[in-house]
Amino acid sequence: MPALTSFLATALPRRSSLITGAALVTASAFVLSGCSASSDTANSGDPELTTVKFALSYLPDVYLNGLAYADQAGLFKEAGIEIEYVPWGTTVTSDSVVAGGEADLGISTDVRMALLAMASGMEITSLAAVYQHTPYVLTALADNGYDRPADLAGEVYGGFGSPMEVAVVNDMITNDGGSAPAEEVTLSVAAYEALPAERVDAILSFPGEIFVFDQNGTDVTTWDTTDFGVPDAYATLLIGNNDFIVENEDLVADFVAAFQEGYESALEDPDAANEAFVAEFPDATPAQDQIDFVSDMQNDHLYVSPDGVFGSQTAEVWQTNADWLIERGILAGPTGEKLTEFDASTVFTNDFLK
Repeated sequence: MPALTSFLATALPRRSSLITGAALVTASAFVLSGCSASSDTANSGDPELTTVKFALSYLPDVYLNGLAYADQAGLFKEAGIEIEYVPWGTTVTSDSVVAGGEADLGISTDVRMALLAMASGMEITSLAAVYQHTPYVLTALADNGYDRPADLAGEVYGGFGSPMEVAVVNDMITNDGGSAPAEEVTLSVAAYEALPAERVDAILSFPGEIFVFDQNGTDVTTWDTTDFGVPDAYATLLIGNNDFIVENEDLVADFVAAFQEGYESALEDPDAANEAFVAEFPDATPAQDQIDFVSDMQNDHLYVSPDGVFGSQTAEVWQTNADWLIERGILAGPTGEKLTEFDASTVFTNDFLK
């Protein structure tokens, strides 16, 4: 599988596992359970600890190993904090959950999803970028004869229904010389089953999915989004509700410090962080070999910041992605009007990072 071999050598990992059968039942149980952390810290009910409601952007996966380490190692407890997880759902984004006050802090999928929320009027701020690069790739079955993104013109793309992801796919097709956009169908996590079943022609997949495809003997061809004109972007953002940040500045500073230390520990000792991840989310974790695979790639590339400060962000990355969304006509203001400009320098901060 030359295409897969090439991808595994260079691709960027993310978050999710292919959800089938019993795994989907487990995931549903996790969502319905309220997603309480398994550590003594989160279950303590200690009146001396301040509860921070934390929204997840997807099902638990290896990108949470630094957060899990911080909780399992007692870093949050030392800061006087316990975490109450707000689980992921298919109909409401974590950005809106945090903006609406149902959670204080949380994870946003990536810069572009956060920008769509911010421009629409959601009062959230990005406090750290866990992933320094775009983690997903355009993926098609190798046997279907798609040799380049242009071949997917007019074919069926299965995704989560965001205008951002559709713009990514169509931009890749157009920039590669394709004559028509893809036909979109919204499938959510079912897209990962639909591709091998040949119900769709392409998906955007993360290394967790690619790993499962490989293990299941599903040959795929992949293309990196940044090779076809789509700007690189931060992903797995730590976001906060603006009012919460202003009213609890010291608490947020303590949370970010523990969060940052947890991921620095994941870089130094990934095995310990991965063990903490399994302990934190025992009922919703992928197989150990998948955890190890994604963790290795995270530490090799995604977690590593150019300036050496874990989680740091630049105005250039934010503004480039805002301008890209504007050029594609999908960045809209609070009343739905398409924006022609947006100042992205105000929607993130590095002030809480060490």
